[in-house]
Amino acid sequence: MRVVSNSTPLIFLAKIGKLNLLEKIFEVILIPNTVFTEVVGKGKEKGYYDAFLVEEFIRKGIIIKKEVHVEKLKNIPIGKGELETIELAIREEITDVLIDEAKGRRIARFYELQPKGTLWVLTKAFEDDLILKEGLKISIQELIKNGYRIKEDILIEIFRDLK
Repeated sequence: MRVVSNSTPLIFLAKIGKLNLLEKIFEVILIPNTVFTEVVGKGKEKGYYDAFLVEEFIRKGIIIKKEVHVEKLKNIPIGKGELETIELAIREEITDVLIDEAKGRRIARFYELQPKGTLWVLTKAFEDDLILKEGLKISIQELIKNGYRIKEDILIEIFRDLK
């Protein structure tokens, strides 16, 4: 399975020490240069540990950055990272995109892509026996502690499904 990722999933998975799940779930992980700049460039300037982790995954070739010129979506009013993520997925004929932002997910669906997010990665890892139930619960709690916003109904649904 191949995927193109936006910034937020990379940042939060790195913050909770679960970035490695990406290489266990996906064969190819692409990011546009803008995402690299948002996550690594700006993150390192601010001294964020997660930026150094993502940079290490790029250095090792686990995450591959690509230059993207927005053509199809140039007039769409969303962030540049989301635009380039969707554009790169379309260009590379990759249907799966990691995007957490609702507006970006709606636009991805409009272009017949399958948006997935940080929570999807964690629940997929649980389904694939890469993490245990307790590990999933702890990871979600860590996301919240690190500022990840989850709608209450989604959180309740996930924990209900775990019972």
